[in-house]
Amino acid sequence: MAEKDITQKILEAYNDVFSDIVNVLLFQGRQVLKEDELEEQAPRSYYKADGKVHETERDVAKKWKKGNIRIACVGLENQTESDPDMTLRVIGYDGAEYRRNYCRRGRTNEDIRLLP
Repeated sequence: MAEKDITQKILEAYNDVFSDIVNVLLFQGRQVLKEDELEEQAPRSYYKADGKVHETERDVAKKWKKGNIRIACVGLENQTESDPDMTLRVIGYDGAEYRRNYCRRGRTNEDIRLLP
């Protein structure tokens, strides 16, 4: 992993930095997402293809919660060059998170909904 990528991930892992980035990119700088509404999200997911287990890893991912309500999972991917496959990679990350949530539903008695 490149040193630049590591330092970006370390910086973005701080909730105040993460919320500032998201507020600028999604909400035109308005303070919609607050740092105390963020929780860590597992960045790694696994899938099986061609008889092998593969690992994927998001750069930074956080759960956005207000009280007991989970609003969304927000992820950041750092790119210095255009990657034509990035959309498919992000769809895979999101799909893995939905799958993780779906599997939790079957293992508990909780009313777990598939969340955004």
